[in-house]
Amino acid sequence: MKLSVSVFGAATAMAFLGHANANSSYLGTCASNIVESLTNLLQNGKASLNFGQCTKDNSGNGYSAGIINFSTGNGDAWQVVKLYMHSTGYGGEFDAYTDDIDTYASNGSGSSTSGLSGFCPAWEKAASSTSSYIFFECQDDVLNSNYFSPAMTASNGLGIKFDVTKAAILDSAIVDGPGDDSSSLGGIMVAVANSINGTMTGNSGNSVMIYGKYHVDEIVWLKLFLQQREKVNPSDKPNVASYNYIIANNPYNWDSSIVALDSS
Repeated sequence: MKLSVSVFGAATAMAFLGHANANSSYLGTCASNIVESLTNLLQNGKASLNFGQCTKDNSGNGYSAGIINFSTGNGDAWQVVKLYMHSTGYGGEFDAYTDDIDTYASNGSGSSTSGLSGFCPAWEKAASSTSSYIFFECQDDVLNSNYFSPAMTASNGLGIKFDVTKAAILDSAIVDGPGDDSSSLGGIMVAVANSINGTMTGNSGNSVMIYGKYHVDEIVWLKLFLQQREKVNPSDKPNVASYNYIIANNPYNWDSSIVALDSS
């Protein structure tokens, strides 16, 4: 299904994208809003942000919640909760669950949800409280530190210029993780670099530098990146298909809206 992804309204942008302003050298405000809207579309099937959503994770990561499906299984949901608990707006929503969330985050218990039966109602309560904007900021901070900043640092290291490439790298960091194993963002980028044996030309108007000696057209590189991502993470196929559609049907830099494919 084709969907138009537009810039958020001012209120949503002000509540959410603190890191877009902090990293303005990477993405302009309009492009940042589109990137986050697109990421949410591919993660949750909706372009609008939902800080309060919380569901059992069918992929085996416990509960998934918030704007990018922070997980009790991999620990980033606990990072959000800890930030919120140390804020001035905390209302005690998670007091009954902190020990279990901490345990699952620390030992990689993955799909276990024992003792967390009230976690989703607590998350939803925090997102609808009078201090909800603080809870939103905590989600934003974890998104920035865990995913946005590493993804943009990786982009900057290659000399990436286009919003579409930066967005694809961020999407991989969120879905696959920002680490260096073969199925995570870092490993995917290394595999792409190792597959390149010479200069690769194209028509995008920008090239990236591989190992300091090979110039590769940026969109040529992006297509190689998407191919490698799908190869090592077959479940990412819908996201890869959406980015290939975006490449073919939109400008490479974004200032108001793009047309994307829903990943569902």
